[in-house]
Amino acid sequence: MKRRKLKIDVQKVPKSYRAYLELLASKGEVVAIPDEVDWYLEIGAILRHACETESPMPLFSKVKGAPGFRAAEMGPTVSRVPGKRWQRLALMLGLPDDAQLLEIQDAFLDAIGQEPHPPVMVDPATAPCKQNKWVGDQVDMTKIPAPILHDGDGGRYFQTAGAIMVRTPPGEPVPEDAYTVDKDAWTNWSFSRAMIAGSRPQNNPTPKPPHASSVGVPHGNGPHYSKNNIVGLWLPFQHNGMIYNMWTAQGKDCPFVIALGVPPAVTMLLSAAPPAWHDEYNYASAFLGHGIEMVKAETCDVLVPAECEIIIEGYVSADKSVAEGPFGEFPGYLSNQSSLKPLAKITCVTFRDEAILPICIPGVPIDSTLMLGCFCLSATARVYFEKSGLPVIDCFSPLEASSHWLVIRVRDDWHKITGMTVKAFIDKIAEVFWTNHIGKTTAKLIIVGEDIPPDDSNKVTWALATRNNPVQGVFHYPQYDSDGTGLQIYLDVATKLRGRGGLVAYSCLQIQQQVNQPLEQVLSFATNYPLPLQEKIKSKWSEWGFDR
Repeated sequence: MKRRKLKIDVQKVPKSYRAYLELLASKGEVVAIPDEVDWYLEIGAILRHACETESPMPLFSKVKGAPGFRAAEMGPTVSRVPGKRWQRLALMLGLPDDAQLLEIQDAFLDAIGQEPHPPVMVDPATAPCKQNKWVGDQVDMTKIPAPILHDGDGGRYFQTAGAIMVRTPPGEPVPEDAYTVDKDAWTNWSFSRAMIAGSRPQNNPTPKPPHASSVGVPHGNGPHYSKNNIVGLWLPFQHNGMIYNMWTAQGKDCPFVIALGVPPAVTMLLSAAPPAWHDEYNYASAFLGHGIEMVKAETCDVLVPAECEIIIEGYVSADKSVAEGPFGEFPGYLSNQSSLKPLAKITCVTFRDEAILPICIPGVPIDSTLMLGCFCLSATARVYFEKSGLPVIDCFSPLEASSHWLVIRVRDDWHKITGMTVKAFIDKIAEVFWTNHIGKTTAKLIIVGEDIPPDDSNKVTWALATRNNPVQGVFHYPQYDSDGTGLQIYLDVATKLRGRGGLVAYSCLQIQQQVNQPLEQVLSFATNYPLPLQEKIKSKWSEWGFDR
C-alpha cells in the first residue's frame, strides 16, 4: 500500500480510556466478559490467548475479590480484520482504521511538533477520577483487581499500563532550557511496573487455587499481601528514578502518583523518552491541540488527568526496600530472580464509579506493551535523527523483535551527501542514538537503504540476511554508557553490573552506494516488470478472482 499523508483529527481522539474502549467495542474490537474471573492467572491467561490469536480485547466486568472494579486490556493489540491490522492504534490517535504504521508515525510526529497548551483545571467535585476516595485505614490495594499475570510472577502487578507521575523537590534548580509546565519544577510521566508488596506466592506455604491445579504453588495459609504498601522500579537511568534520587539526596521520601486508565493522548507519551526536564504533558497537549483537563492530587502537588480511572498516591521510602519481581517482561521471557527495590506506602486512592484497571501483559510478541513501546520510541528516535542533519528518512522498531532492533532507513545517496565512509556514517548514527536518553531503549541498530520499509519485518529480515557483511558490516560501541534496556536475556552479569556493553550496529547498505555504481537489481513485481504489464495485471486481478 502506498504511504499516505494522514492528519490526526483531534475531534476523533478518545477523551478517556473508557471512551477508547467504547470506540473499539463499536468496531467489534472489544469483548465484554460477564462471568466472574480470578485475578490469579485467569485474567492473564485470557489476555494472552486473546493477544496471541489476534482476537478482540477482553473487558472483564467482574473480578474475584474486587467488587465495583473492572479490568481490561489496555490496548492497542493487533487486529485480525483484513487491511486494518493496526486499527486499535490508529483509532487511539484519531486516524483512519486502515492506517499503516509509518503513516501513523508521520501523523503523530506532525501533531506533537505543535505548540503546547496549558492545563484546563477541573473542579475536584466534578472530576470523574474523584468520585470515590480511600484514605487512611480505608486504603486496601487488594480490593483493586491487581492480577498475577504469569505463572511465576512475584506478586500482584496492578501497575503495568499506567502513568507514574513524580515532581522534582522544592528548591531543585531548573535548567534554562527546561520544557516544563511549571517554571519551578519538572513533572515526569513514565511507564514502569509496580506490584502490591508482600510475600511471593511461589515461596509461600499456600494451597493451590481449586481451578489452577497445574500451577506449582506449595501448600499452607496463602500469600499475605500488604493493603497499603507497594514496590516498583525507580531505576537511576530512568527519569522517575532521577527525580526519586533528588528527593533521597535531601533525606526525604519521594511523593508520587500512579494514574491508571489515563487518556490515550497521555498513554502515547509514556514510552516516548523525551529528554530530561521535559514534561510529557506539553507533548500530549500539543498532540491534542488543546489543554488537557487536569485536577490536583489529594496528597501532593502533582496534577493528574481528570478522566483517569484510578489514582494511587503515596510516598517512596528513602531508605526502606522490599523484594520486587520477578515479572514476565517485554523481551518475552520470565526470570526467576527478584531484587530489592524501594518500598512505597499508599496514602490515598481515588477512582471512578465502576473503575477499569488497564493491563498490559508482556510475552511473545506482538502485545500492547510492544505496540506502544516500539511505536513511541521509534518516533522519538526519528526526531533525534532529523535534528542531527543526517540523511535519515525514517526509523522503526519492528514489533516482532521485542524492542531489540531499531531499523534506520537512509537515503541511497548518503555517501554523496555526507562524503563519509560506511564506518564513519554508522559511527555518527550510533553517536546520535546512544548519547541521548532514547539510547537506553535498544542495543541493536540496523541501517538499511531506501527500498526497505523499516516497519516491514519480512523485508528487514531479508536485508539483514543478504546485505550485511558479518565481518566488515558489524560495528560495536562499548564506549557508550548503555547496554540497551538491561533486560536482554543474552547479557551476562558483568555487563549488567557495568550498565554498558553489547551495543552493535549492522550495516545493510549496498557496497555500490560508496562508489556511485548502480545498485543490485531487486527481483519483485514492483521493480522487475514493465509498468504497462503491471497495470494490465492489476486491472484483470479481480476479474480473475484473486480478490475473493
